[in-house]
Amino acid sequence: MCDKTKANRKTGPSVITVDRSLMHNMVEEAIEFCARKTSARSREEALDVILKGDCSVCEYLRYGLARQIGAYLGSVDCHVKAVYVYEPEYGTVADDAGVVKPSFSINLLAWVDRKSAALESIIVSLAEALRDERSQLLCEKASGACFMLDVQIVDDEEVKSRRGYAALVNSLHVRPTALWTRTA
Repeated sequence: MCDKTKANRKTGPSVITVDRSLMHNMVEEAIEFCARKTSARSREEALDVILKGDCSVCEYLRYGLARQIGAYLGSVDCHVKAVYVYEPEYGTVADDAGVVKPSFSINLLAWVDRKSAALESIIVSLAEALRDERSQLLCEKASGACFMLDVQIVDDEEVKSRRGYAALVNSLHVRPTALWTRTA
């Protein structure tokens, strides 16, 4: 683990929890990011638009959260080489009326030189913290997937052999967006 971690070790080296205030701050910063990227004049106005169900505004919020989570993962684990956001091939859900709308889960791909239980534990803890925070972000049209965190971890060998999610890293057709990369 890198020295800059804000995670707290509990019950052994492979179980790490994230301070819930960290995710709260990430959500607040993402709402501010959303306000800057849209025509909202304030954080409150942006949140109001989100709660009224404007999915296009939620996209900015989701991206703002993804950027912060990606940077955090890179800062707490020295084995993380890059973090990407990607869209699943079938990233839509149908509501009760059968209307298809985007699924606003946060889908990240973490490229590491080696996988570790510690990183997996941090991701689980981040997902739990986000699950707790997301209640303030859900409109009446929200699906169960809205603002849920899904992080796929791929290592160098998987990227080299283009196996599973690692094939996305160098894909010509479905290239993910780099959120954070380790500089040499």
